[in-house]
Amino acid sequence: MNKRVTIVGSGFGGLTAGALLQKQGYNVTVLEAAVEWGGCSGKFQRKDFTFPVGATLAMGFEKNGLHKQINDYLGFKTESYPLEKVMDVRIGERIIPYHTDRDLFLKVWEKEEQKQIQSIRKFFQEVWSIGQILRRHMLQYPVFPPKSRQETFSILRGVKPNYIRLLPYIGRSLSFLVKKYNLENCKTFIHFNNGVLMDSMQTTYEDCEILMGATALDIYHHGAFYVDGGLFKVAEELVNSIKSNGGKTLKPRRVTNVNKRDSIWVVTDHRGNIFESEHVIMNVPLANLNELLTKETYEKIKPGLKTKETSLKQWGAFTMYLAIDEDIVPNNFNLFHQVMIAPNKLPSSDNHFFMSMSKKDDEFRAPKGYRTITISTHINIEEWQSIENYEKMSELIKKKVLTKLESMIPGINEEKIYTITGGPVAWERFVLRKEGGVGGFPQTRQHAIWNAVHHRTNEKGLWLCGDNIFPGAGSIGASSSGVHVARSISGKRIL
Repeated sequence: MNKRVTIVGSGFGGLTAGALLQKQGYNVTVLEAAVEWGGCSGKFQRKDFTFPVGATLAMGFEKNGLHKQINDYLGFKTESYPLEKVMDVRIGERIIPYHTDRDLFLKVWEKEEQKQIQSIRKFFQEVWSIGQILRRHMLQYPVFPPKSRQETFSILRGVKPNYIRLLPYIGRSLSFLVKKYNLENCKTFIHFNNGVLMDSMQTTYEDCEILMGATALDIYHHGAFYVDGGLFKVAEELVNSIKSNGGKTLKPRRVTNVNKRDSIWVVTDHRGNIFESEHVIMNVPLANLNELLTKETYEKIKPGLKTKETSLKQWGAFTMYLAIDEDIVPNNFNLFHQVMIAPNKLPSSDNHFFMSMSKKDDEFRAPKGYRTITISTHINIEEWQSIENYEKMSELIKKKVLTKLESMIPGINEEKIYTITGGPVAWERFVLRKEGGVGGFPQTRQHAIWNAVHHRTNEKGLWLCGDNIFPGAGSIGASSSGVHVARSISGKRIL
């Protein structure tokens, strides 16, 4: 057995692979360039306040959920709390509660769209039916496209007779179902779903691959969770698991070169330290690979990247972080909000944002009596390339978000303690996402499932994981890619 594994990056994919392999007896070393663990799920601090850098709404902690399975296997528990109401979806002045309970969810739509309720009900029932079939299959951790016997068997184990029901959907986008039920002109319905899909699939219903879109619209009904502190706590638990089982986790250790000498991989960090191993797992964006790998290695694996090696095919993010006195928070104010400021515009840039607030007495994030808020909105990176545009867009989004927040939490602009902003430059500087590309690739037919990038490369012992790799973005997608790598290296059906 080839025992040594070096992991470049400490996002959910790399830490999951590392923790699973270390428990299997491998000698794992994790090298993280930043000062915090977790990549885009990490954190930063300002005095007594801790800010998760990304969204804090969590999935996968329910029974048979991916994070629950990983945590149970590794023997630790994340303090997570199920949410009966996932979020408030705000479309202009309308507030639509997103319930995890399907019946309550549909009752909301009965109130919101009485004339279209039958079509809306049929749409969601069909979407949920697709999601249920796929969810049972995902318990086998299938990999598309399969490149080994193990991966082929993982697909076949999940195939049931009802899989034939998925055949009509192959090669389609979610617009197929929207048009089937004549819902293209139901604006509230479209805005609602586009907001959810943008946050989870990085695209809207017109282009979202139908199976991935159905999964996104089904997943909240299996459970949404608040995690004390934020998802960075899960990353820290994975780090602790690696260390407690004898592995090494080092930061800040920025990798400068990954080279292969005979059958051994040699990784060099910015201090000149050298790490040798039989396997290297690259938990970095595809756009970063060209700077880390030798030209020969990069050219060898490049065909497998499927022309996705540019960060400009991803969205960027403009993020805002606030600290506030909790006395100004309205009673029964939800912790999570998806906000579309103007209903007649698309859910991007200065018109759509996702807000998450720390719960009362979560002292991992704020001292008693205070709260922290994380806000994120999608941006087109190409529009932020000049200094002039960068500053202009930053101020525009900041102004619009703060104006909207004032209507949601009166007095917030006068009482806020911190207002910290970050655009693509911040994401590139602090978590080394080249050009600030975050969130993985839009889950369109051009990028999803069979067209996704595989965790295997054409170079023996070199592996890929993270939100750029199948199955895609989010902590669940990135962690799944880590499971796939761990299974492939060990040859075992871990989990």
